[in-house]
Amino acid sequence: MSNTEEGYVNTMREAAQSRLFCEIERQEYNLVSLLNLVPFRDGDSWCVLWGVNLSEGIAGFGDTPYLAILNFNRALNAKRGAA
Repeated sequence: MSNTEEGYVNTMREAAQSRLFCEIERQEYNLVSLLNLVPFRDGDSWCVLWGVNLSEGIAGFGDTPYLAILNFNRALNAKRGAA
């Protein structure tokens, strides 16, 4: 395989990975968006809360809004699995 062909293959692989990561990120945001939730600052962390308060609702925390969304999705899935 020539350097040009190898470069093309690598470029195509990187493009496919980029599309995959974008789709995964879109899926993570999708649920929060459907529930009309917005990450907010809570002290030094970001929080996504679905419910009246932390004891009755489902929450996710993180150092960034995206990490809070990921943790919220995990918490929601854990709650659904426990039900």
